[in-house]
Amino acid sequence: MIEVSIMPEPFYIGSLNVGLSVVVSWGVIAAIILLLLLAQKRIRNFTELPRGLQSVLELMVGALHDFARSQVGDKADFVAPAILTLMVYVFATTFIELFGLPPATEDINCTLGLGLSAFLLVNVTAVRSLGLRGRLAAWTKPSAAATPIRVLTDFITPFSMAVRLFANVLAGGVIMKLVYMVVPIAVPAALGVYFNILHVAIQTFVFGMLPLLYISEATE
Repeated sequence: MIEVSIMPEPFYIGSLNVGLSVVVSWGVIAAIILLLLLAQKRIRNFTELPRGLQSVLELMVGALHDFARSQVGDKADFVAPAILTLMVYVFATTFIELFGLPPATEDINCTLGLGLSAFLLVNVTAVRSLGLRGRLAAWTKPSAAATPIRVLTDFITPFSMAVRLFANVLAGGVIMKLVYMVVPIAVPAALGVYFNILHVAIQTFVFGMLPLLYISEATE
């Protein structure tokens, strides 16, 4: 029988339950920081003609910046680094499942924090672009009668993003448990790697795309 729980797994430090997802997140963040420090040494030696690691990094950053520009125009210079940060975090804390650790994004508290971060990015960008008065005035369009609906829609956004990511990651975990129950051992091992990479890549892309769409709407 498959047991599914939406409650985060406990992890105690002394008598304090910080949650296993928090500890996983700490480990992932520490690994990312370490990789960035190592990459920084290589970046100092980058040349005008990219090759190797430099080519990969420039391709990734350039592709994301170009995509952000296609969605939000010249605001991409401000938005793209934050979007990349969110995407790297979502990818790393979900991909960790491939190594037998529970993904942090299976904790609704983690995805809610990500949703609130995206919500903050949307509104900070809108205020930078339109000013505070312009941002508030946008809620009255196309007419003042639509203001309650516009406000409610905007404030529901972080929760809808959080639930969507949480539910998709949880469903992916349930699907893999079902696969392990009905097919031979060798098949789930290979299928698990493929499914995990594909599933995580899709969730990462969608979570990066949604804030750009909301920013585009907020700054029209």
